[in-house]
Amino acid sequence: MCANYLGCVIDDTYVFDAEVVKKSISKMKRGKAADLDGLTVEHLYYSHCLLSCILAKLFNMMMHIGQWPHSAAVRTVIYHIDIKE
Repeated sequence: MCANYLGCVIDDTYVFDAEVVKKSISKMKRGKAADLDGLTVEHLYYSHCLLSCILAKLFNMMMHIGQWPHSAAVRTVIYHIDIKE
């Protein structure tokens, strides 16, 4: 049974295109803090229009291969402690 297993079949249901990426970027809230690499939403929002095409190709390749960068899953949480004297 395991010898014939091929995994999840990738079909057109999970395909990213430039329009979807561009809409997602435009819906993101601007004016927020940068990530660990210093990248903000404004960098994506005001970038060249070809970035949406490049990101769509990158996302499709990652979906096809089934591998995501470990750093994409890392989130930074900053705790704010209010000390009252």
